[in-house]
Amino acid sequence: MRHVYLSSHDTYSLQETADPTPQKNTDVIIKITATTICGSDVHLIHGEMPTPWGFPLGHEFVGTIHKIGSEVQSLRVGDRVACPAAVWCGQCDNCRVGQRQACSNGSIFGSGKAFGSLGGAQAEFIRVPFADVCVSVIPDAVSDRNALAVGDILCTGWTAVKNAVTGNQLEVKTLVVFGAGPIGLSAVHTSRLVQGLENVVMVDILADRLDVARKLGATHVVNPAAGDDLAQVVSEITGGRGAEATIDAAGVKGSISLWSEVTAIGGKVAVVAIPSGPVEVSLSAIVMRNITIWTGLGDVTHMDMLLGHINDGRLDPSPIFSETVAFDDIENTLKDFVSRKPGLIKPFIIVG
Repeated sequence: MRHVYLSSHDTYSLQETADPTPQKNTDVIIKITATTICGSDVHLIHGEMPTPWGFPLGHEFVGTIHKIGSEVQSLRVGDRVACPAAVWCGQCDNCRVGQRQACSNGSIFGSGKAFGSLGGAQAEFIRVPFADVCVSVIPDAVSDRNALAVGDILCTGWTAVKNAVTGNQLEVKTLVVFGAGPIGLSAVHTSRLVQGLENVVMVDILADRLDVARKLGATHVVNPAAGDDLAQVVSEITGGRGAEATIDAAGVKGSISLWSEVTAIGGKVAVVAIPSGPVEVSLSAIVMRNITIWTGLGDVTHMDMLLGHINDGRLDPSPIFSETVAFDDIENTLKDFVSRKPGLIKPFIIVG
């Protein structure tokens, strides 16, 4: 089979390798039909998520069951399935207390030895452990394009929304989201699942991404590069109270410095961005406004729920995939993604 292999800093290529085989009876082998590229892949390419060089890349994919371990009960050969970016066992101490993102036996696909040495999803086939626990069958009416969003970005966006709203001591009527990348856009989109939310404000400096945010459910968009004053916009729509919930999917100094300006006293901030380096936080400004901060990775156990909402028409994340390309052209697509090609949000890569 072919897969994308990251051999050293900023050096990757499409290479031939042996097909994966089951290693345990709870494994399945999936023939990948579609994959994509994530900002985390860029962090790995640049060496910003330290792991020994020399590993396959990619962690977002959908496909069909090709081979199945003898102990797998819920899946059959030929099933069309979606998979999480990271697998979990469901049995370890972390899984039992709901911290499946930190599963003691888990691994992240396509991220090298430091993250479990699983195969990469920018490939034609992949081995998936703990298949009964982690793999979701895609409803017939859900397209591969929409299902591809579920295993990472949609789960992460919803995790941010859920944690910004759940446990919030205020009644949440306004949500501000920083960063119109795939995660921020997914947060905007899944916020429509929250009852009582009246205003969803997306903040970014790219006009084309703000247009997509509107399609996905943003009621207001703010472009600081165009002279928009975020604090003023939020003050006007909230009567001066500020946003009860804020999500940071950008993780840069510019977004963090605005938390205390736009978040209401007693409000909550959820951070799902992975900064490429250290960032400064003015804790005194946050403390003075009694702001609660939650940080964490996306909870990929929401896949079935999100697939259900796509199936019933409540969600349609397809606008996040800004272009469709063939697997043969994945090297060029990676170069475009790394270089932040204008207009490219996330590619839908057809594998087979």
